[in-house]
Amino acid sequence: MGAIAVKTAMEHWCYVAPLLLLPQTEDDYNALVEALDTVLDAGGADETHPLAALADHMGELVAQYEEAHLPPIPCKFER
Repeated sequence: MGAIAVKTAMEHWCYVAPLLLLPQTEDDYNALVEALDTVLDAGGADETHPLAALADHMGELVAQYEEAHLPPIPCKFER
């Protein structure tokens, strides 16, 4: 990665960081879910698209937050 790419990333970090960090609040979580939907709609749902890795990472963060903060959904078929 060249110096120009790093400089550009640094200039835009305040916009990019929330997409890469584990949500700390419900508002952070909701914003991440909305952003993930946008990334998926922009092509991230296609594994060959350049946004696929970002969508995958964001999905992992959403799953981690849900596992830690949301109650599990009961299975209707449990006895």
